[in-house]
Amino acid sequence: MVSQIGWIDFSPRHRDRVRRFMDLMGMGGVVDELGVGVIRDAMSNKVFPGFSTLYTRAKYFFITPYILEDRENIAKQDKDYFKKAERESNEIIIRYYKEHPERGDESYFGKVKQDGTLKRQPSEIYWNGMTLLHLIKTENSLDQMLLNKRSTVEELLSNNRGDDTTKELGEYKNYGYDGVSYSPDWRQYIQNNGLSLSRIEAEILRDRLLKYTPDSLPAALVSSKSLWEKYLFASEGFDTDDPLCNQFLYFIRTGLTEISNHPLRENLIMSHDLSLFLYGIHIAYNLWLRIKTGAQDKDILSLREQGRMWYSRLFNQMLDSDSFDIRKCMNGTNVKPPTEKFLKEVQTLLRSSDSWDDIEVSLCNLVEAQERWNKKAKSRFVKIDKGQVIDGINDRQWVGLGLINYRYASTLSVMRDLNVGLNNID
Repeated sequence: MVSQIGWIDFSPRHRDRVRRFMDLMGMGGVVDELGVGVIRDAMSNKVFPGFSTLYTRAKYFFITPYILEDRENIAKQDKDYFKKAERESNEIIIRYYKEHPERGDESYFGKVKQDGTLKRQPSEIYWNGMTLLHLIKTENSLDQMLLNKRSTVEELLSNNRGDDTTKELGEYKNYGYDGVSYSPDWRQYIQNNGLSLSRIEAEILRDRLLKYTPDSLPAALVSSKSLWEKYLFASEGFDTDDPLCNQFLYFIRTGLTEISNHPLRENLIMSHDLSLFLYGIHIAYNLWLRIKTGAQDKDILSLREQGRMWYSRLFNQMLDSDSFDIRKCMNGTNVKPPTEKFLKEVQTLLRSSDSWDDIEVSLCNLVEAQERWNKKAKSRFVKIDKGQVIDGINDRQWVGLGLINYRYASTLSVMRDLNVGLNNID
């Protein structure tokens, strides 16, 4: 019998939260076997507030406000207008890229679809970012806003009075309400230009990042051309043969000296060192699974050598190993007490010895106990006890989190669009 899951939601906000959770659980490579994902997410929110790993293009920050303003101005009586308009905008985007194969490497929602019907719509995915950056001023979910009979105009981009962009671009009043970037021809702009940002949109997004997320990495990237160039270079320039490096970590190591914002600097250092710390725990998890399932000796030896390499380089590779404290990483999160205890015990163990061989068995036992508690009946170790087949073990698949790249890739896409837009001449 096929297992299913259901829930009762008491509000649109509850439903949105469950959907986001289900999406994360369904994404390959991000299954959180040890219950530490909440710490990763909290760190991501500090460095990349308002961003998500699901983001593809900057333009989606604006399409939802445009549709809402159209709904206010021309479709007040049509309760289904928003959903129909969003589906139509998806179709316009898909059609544009089909007609422009020279831009086929660009990402967008529905790239593998034939129409505008998507599992999750851009409005839902970008809602947190749009509200955080005050592109839409509301504390409600989209569903709640659509049910609200009150005028939405004041909730939209027209409410950007006081932004530097509005002051500088007063001559653009013909776009809408007091400097708003909205134009009734916004669909035509997409038909002609795809998901490229107009210059006005890029300037508005830049100003909102600086105003509402001043301690974020995206704000720093729009403030410094050289820092942005380092971020861009990290997408291809880091040493792919180094197992203790990824794009995000490489960027921090090469760009940290250019960051003067103290909170951001501290968060980048902590996120860098946290990624290395959690990676070793997952090496132990994968090693112990293979030992328990009687994997081939060469697979076990390979993971053991990986653990030895990780531990021998860990404290030298960290940017601030002396000050790194897993308790600081958990501050302000809802980490459950058993997980907090587990991570503290791991840190104590790592500082108690000089070699992986001395800590391997103890670390693996800690990891097993944590996974049993976190996954309950779904624990792979419980299944091993019952003689059940464990997916992915025999074909050497990595299980759980790898070296965390946080929201580097999605932010790269958005910031690339923003920088191109700032150089546009509309």
